[in-house]
Amino acid sequence: MKWIKKCPTLMLLIGLGLLFTIIGIVGRFTIYADQKYDPVTMPILSVMFTGMNDDIYPWQIFMGKSSIPTAQQLPEEEQVMAVQESQETAATPTEGISPEPTMLPEQEDTAFEEEQLPSVSGNSVSENALPDDVPDGGERLQPLRKSTHEEYLNHISADIYGDAGVLRAASYAFDTVDESYFDDALFIGDSRTVGLRDYTDLSEHADFYCETSLTIYKVLEENFKGLGTVREALENNDYGKIYLMVGINELGRGTTEDFIEQYTLVVDTLHQLEPDARIFIQGIMGVSAKKNSEDAIFNNSNINARNHAIATLADNKQFFYIDVNEVVCDEEGNLKAEYTFDQIHLLGVYNELWKQFLMNHGVLGQE
Repeated sequence: MKWIKKCPTLMLLIGLGLLFTIIGIVGRFTIYADQKYDPVTMPILSVMFTGMNDDIYPWQIFMGKSSIPTAQQLPEEEQVMAVQESQETAATPTEGISPEPTMLPEQEDTAFEEEQLPSVSGNSVSENALPDDVPDGGERLQPLRKSTHEEYLNHISADIYGDAGVLRAASYAFDTVDESYFDDALFIGDSRTVGLRDYTDLSEHADFYCETSLTIYKVLEENFKGLGTVREALENNDYGKIYLMVGINELGRGTTEDFIEQYTLVVDTLHQLEPDARIFIQGIMGVSAKKNSEDAIFNNSNINARNHAIATLADNKQFFYIDVNEVVCDEEGNLKAEYTFDQIHLLGVYNELWKQFLMNHGVLGQE
């Protein structure tokens, strides 16, 4: 026991190592379930550090899983089993969520509704558009109302825009194109876009800046491994099309206003950096009926509300809204069960549906 007293620093390091290992083991099945972990090459305590990099901290274990929004995933071993059982190509990794809701002071719903909406940069904002009177200009639509404090507290994405933006976007007559159309395209997205890259041949034509857990809040600053940032890509290359697909990881964080403010900033920045490129705002892909019915945050109601918001950015001239849910969801708007292994992501082979959808939604000719 004497040597223990003589080596306090060593004992402290050993104690911290044991503590971090315990946190890693417990967190691996709770708050750090979405972190990548290879038991052969990585110590279990490493999941804690990778999680902290995504702003998921050890003390959140004691907050209760229900209070920490996460998009659930299957362990990698189960992913492989699911793919083998379905006899499909291996599916893409699932998301790691790092919600950081903007804290608001306690107040009544009416007081919250009276607060000023976040400002929206870029084009001017128009009056609300009714379904039979959707403006065909480039004006961005005004919200029908504001999110309530109750909606914020319950992580409900308020549908504050309605479907006016979607209707305007759908009025555009898209063109059918071939693979060469994507030779000057840039795809930006989260792990769902990783699947599009890995399980179709679009990567032979387009550049992909995508990775698991990407959010709209990190799009502009993220350093994609081996590629650099999106800003650098736009400075060093000439792109004619930019495709953006993010949003699943942001559910449960802040309000619809917060989300659309940041989304608008990103879209306008992309346009400023590449003014001649057409920007395709892709609707957030839905989740399965099972996930939709069981999850209070990662459900299609919240997804639809945010899709209605980002659709308002489309002007059918420089910015276009397209929604792959048209080809991967059932009549109720749920991701088809046979298309997914984890209720969120497409099985590898079904990314081809997404590719074909994009080929049916090209924009040709002069504006």
